[in-house]
Amino acid sequence: MSWRNPNSYGFATVIALLIHLGVAGLFLIEWPDSKPHMIEPVPQHMMANVVQEENKAVKERKKKAEQAKKRKERAAKRRAEKERKRKLDAKRKKEKARKEKLKKEKLAKQKAAAEKKRKAEAQRIARQKAEQKAAEEKAAAEEAERQRLEAEQQEQQLLEQMAQEQAEAELQAQKEAEARAERAAVMTSEHSALIKKQITELWNFPRGTSRDLVVSVRITLVPTGEVVHVQIEKSSGNQALDKSVEHAVRKASPLPVPKDIAVFEQNFRTLILNFQPENASW
Repeated sequence: MSWRNPNSYGFATVIALLIHLGVAGLFLIEWPDSKPHMIEPVPQHMMANVVQEENKAVKERKKKAEQAKKRKERAAKRRAEKERKRKLDAKRKKEKARKEKLKKEKLAKQKAAAEKKRKAEAQRIARQKAEQKAAEEKAAAEEAERQRLEAEQQEQQLLEQMAQEQAEAELQAQKEAEARAERAAVMTSEHSALIKKQITELWNFPRGTSRDLVVSVRITLVPTGEVVHVQIEKSSGNQALDKSVEHAVRKASPLPVPKDIAVFEQNFRTLILNFQPENASW
């Protein structure tokens, strides 16, 4: 409470203190005087106010003390109630914790039982799958072996068939090759004779040339029979005779080559011929 409040204990104390100070001051003021004198009595109304204020202050103190006591009692009751509630809450929490623990233990047991059951079921299913897989693998292996044997048999039959067809094809190819070779030989012989005849008909060799002389020439042709190059492969020793043969070859171009390109490439792309003067045999 504020000391400025007239009903407060502090205000009464201050008033009483001021009164006592005033009385003490009067004594001090009068002290040096050696003459005895009568102390003037405090007025009755001032004393009454002081007593009244003191009584009021005492009542106020008692009132505040009672109020403080009541507050302490209420605080003590609140603390006691709070402690009671705390203990009750602690007891409830302990009981709740005990129930929670029991609940967790029960759930743990249920979970363990469920897990054990799940593992047993999983093992059973795994065994079934393993047995099924083993049976499937066995069946697959048997089927694979059957297919392998069947494939081997088919492959053997195919190989035999292919070998027979290849033998027949080779025989046919051999016959065709022999026929082609025979035809090529005939064409080569015929066209070689024609070429020699055509060149000989245009060959004017020097008079008085010995019939024993032989000129060998290399002739390079294209499929049309055109002569693209003439070269003395082996000279006769007579330069004039060599030149006459070379001239006759160029003059006879194009030469009668076979139409079969294979025969041409094999026997007529490059052709070597021997020439002798008249009455010589080739």
